[in-house]
Amino acid sequence: MPRFFREILIITALTALGAAFSLYSGLAPLPWTAPELAAGEIRLTDARALQVIWIDARSEADYRTEHIPAAICVNDDYWETGIIELMDAWLTQPRPIVVYCGSERCDTSKRIADRLREALPDAEIYSLKGGWDAWLR
Repeated sequence: MPRFFREILIITALTALGAAFSLYSGLAPLPWTAPELAAGEIRLTDARALQVIWIDARSEADYRTEHIPAAICVNDDYWETGIIELMDAWLTQPRPIVVYCGSERCDTSKRIADRLREALPDAEIYSLKGGWDAWLR
């Protein structure tokens, strides 16, 4: 066997061994599993580390009952007043914006985040994975 083919065979074997070890040990995600975070999502621990502007996309009644401290209520019903308050906060001190709704099954936060991306194209905007339920845990 020529030297070139032997080196290719060794490189291929080492690559396969490294890939198998990474998958077996959990260092790399399995290719057939769904990603842990969807596009535009952020975990609570990461959001807290970034000191974000919180946007509550739940109903006004839920917001009045309880919300994340300093969160701004921006939902479909209160879009105009909420977006003005958000723009005031973001223009004063630009930082990432995280939108949350009631739970992980709720997709209101993703819809509001998409609307905010259109309104504030220069802002870094995420939806909170797990929503309000993640905050309560």
